[in-house]
Formats: sequence, C-alpha cells, structure tokens
Amino acid sequence: MASVGKAMKVLEAFDKSASTLGLSDIAIRTGLGRSASQRFIYTLERLGYLDRDEQTKRYSLSRKVFRFAQNAVSANAGLDAAYPAMRELAERTRETISWVEVDGAEIVIIATVPSTHISSVNLPVGTRFPALSSSSGQMLLAHSAPSHVEKIWAISHPSVAQRTKAANAAEMVRILEAAKATGFAVTEKNMEQGSISVSAPVHDRAGRAIGAINLSTLTTRYDREAALRDLAPLVAQAALQTTEALVS
Repeated sequence: MASVGKAMKVLEAFDKSASTLGLSDIAIRTGLGRSASQRFIYTLERLGYLDRDEQTKRYSLSRKVFRFAQNAVSANAGLDAAYPAMRELAERTRETISWVEVDGAEIVIIATVPSTHISSVNLPVGTRFPALSSSSGQMLLAHSAPSHVEKIWAISHPSVAQRTKAANAAEMVRILEAAKATGFAVTEKNMEQGSISVSAPVHDRAGRAIGAINLSTLTTRYDREAALRDLAPLVAQAALQTTEALVS
C-alpha cells in the first residue's frame, strides 16, 4: 500500500505549472528522496505511464494516463444524463457550461461545453477551485452535514474566507443553507476579466447531490443582477431536467 501511495505521488507531481520534470524536481516535489524517486520513475516508465525525453532527460506523463480519465468520464452516469441539458443550455446562452463534482475541499471540472463567444471563460477539464468559494462547490456542500462543512472550512485555502466574507465555519454553513433554499448559487471572480459563475445541483435517486451544472460568463455581458434574472433560472432548469432523467 505504501508503494502504491508513493507511485501516485510521483504521478501527481506533474501539473499545469510543471508538465516536464527532472529526477531532482520529482524528488523535491514528492519528498521521496532521489534514490526512491528514481526507482518509482523507472517502474512507471517501464509500465508506460511516464515518457522520458532522451535529449533533456526530463519526464512527462504519457498518453496512457488519459485512459484513467476516459474510463472515469465514460462511467459517469451523472455526466451522461447531464450532457443533453448542458448542450441545450450552451446553445441557448452561448456561455461556457460545465459538469462539476466536489473532491474534498475542491471542485473539479469533469466536462465542459465551451462558449462560442470570442471572449469567454475557459475551464479545461481537470481544473480545480476551492469548493466553498465557488458556486458549484457551495451547491454541492450545501447538501452536506454542518460537521462536514466545518471540516472542509478547516482545510480550505485562506482565500475562501476573503471571497465568501464568512468569518467562521458557522457563517459559512448559513451561506450554504441560503444557497440550498434558493436552489442555485452565484459567485463572482476577478480573473483577467471579471467573471460570474452560476450553478445548480443534480441529485440521484437517493437524493444525493452528485454534481452540479455550472454556467460561467463575463461581467462585461452579465452583471450579478442580470445573471440572477436571466441565467440562474435556465441553469436551475437544466439541473432539474438532469435530475429527472437520472431518477426516471
């Protein structure tokens, strides 16, 4: 079990900021040490999960790794049910539409229908954000027990408190309860351009919130008031349509 965990550490060392790494880089990022890192790199390369550039001697994730993502997506019943509603919502609004799931204190973009606008929010598959300060995360965690929200608050990035204006976990719980009662959440983010995110939850037969449909747009097209008026009802309807497809 320990060896499996260390091997995963090596694979997880590669990210957007470091798509190629040398042996020393991997040893530092994983904390495994140079000798142990070399052994795991050798095994993962032999298995086909790492590629080695013969000129630079640097490693990168191989295309074989995509099998995991492909299998996870193809077996995702929620996404399968949501995709027709996502496509319809994208065609109607021309905005970026995503299927989002929560992973601990973060949300993960599982699938995206890109916007047709020249200027839009780009959300590549695999992108992660702090859950409590994102509209999708708020909707998914709103259906969790307060004790779970408190745990997520404790391990969340400091930016969560700044963005949500919540002083403590109890206030965060109240924010989530309000979002749950509304049926959707709207958050704003200052990126290169200001953006607005609108999300609504999708439930399975047991009533669990298994994912969220998210619409992301720019504040140059919609301010918060316009997003609440024009976009939130459409996102909520898409999520309801998906839930009905799952439970029927």
